[in-house]
Amino acid sequence: MTILNLSGQQLEYQDVAPKLNKLKNLMDQRLSVWEKLPIGKKVKWVKSDKDPIMTVAYQTWKYLDNNFFGAAKDEYEA
Repeated sequence: MTILNLSGQQLEYQDVAPKLNKLKNLMDQRLSVWEKLPIGKKVKWVKSDKDPIMTVAYQTWKYLDNNFFGAAKDEYEA
């Protein structure tokens, strides 16, 4: 069995949290346009690699969905 050592995670959090908040703010800037697009244009936007912020956001979401939350996402909705 693998042992997960969580010591020092507060320091990691303090490093990562501001960057994640910045990503959220950058995504919020795109939201009004995103909401108006049909699904086909959304897919084209994500796959175009012309918007590096959208690309990293999608890659992050896909990783989390595939590895952590995807199969049981309804269980986390409380």
